[in-house]
Amino acid sequence: MAAVGEGPRTVEPLRVTATLRSAVVLPEGTVLLDALLAAAVAVREGLPPISVVEGEPYQIEIPVQREPGGRFHLASAAEGRVAQSQLLYTNKRFPEAQVRALASEDVRRVDTQLGRAKSLRIPTEALSLEDGRLTWWCLGDRAQITELLSWVDYVGKLRTSGHGAVARWEAEPCVPWEGFPVVREGRALRPLPLDWPGLITPEPVYSPLTYPYWQHERAVTVAAPPRIA
Repeated sequence: MAAVGEGPRTVEPLRVTATLRSAVVLPEGTVLLDALLAAAVAVREGLPPISVVEGEPYQIEIPVQREPGGRFHLASAAEGRVAQSQLLYTNKRFPEAQVRALASEDVRRVDTQLGRAKSLRIPTEALSLEDGRLTWWCLGDRAQITELLSWVDYVGKLRTSGHGAVARWEAEPCVPWEGFPVVREGRALRPLPLDWPGLITPEPVYSPLTYPYWQHERAVTVAAPPRIA
């Protein structure tokens, strides 16, 4: 498996902040810093999506310290406070014209009001945050992380509609707490094994432990980080 990117040259506790200039859409309830950094490596290096790579896929490394077993990086999910939210709708129309063109002559009518051919109107929330800020915590290399984040202009979904636009990034040294940066007061701040030290009554979900998080076949039972709400 080919490795792309590099690990941290130095390690220190960091607070990473994105100041947004628009509302953000987070269908999963948050966004993970390790995934953002891995995506930035892929963009910087011009890598194709893993899903289209034939044979053994490449592995992306990021400038964040891994946990002792190497299973995931010591970086949190995003934290933020919602000032207000707006309900948006995504319309997905059934491709009636294409179906008519491919159907047999016996098909005279496609009912788009019922069943599998029904068009969808999917609701989602756009969140306006207090001070427009999302915050992450990690153990990593400040300079390397800052360089990678310069490649990230948007976070969340519906980016082509202008949601989640980033005005600026900051990575600053911070004072760590016990469990930094993945556990605070017994709560998981990223997907963690249920037996991770310091967790108290973790909320179990089914998720991969590390990126790419869309590969559901790699999912295991983990402690869930809080949703931004």
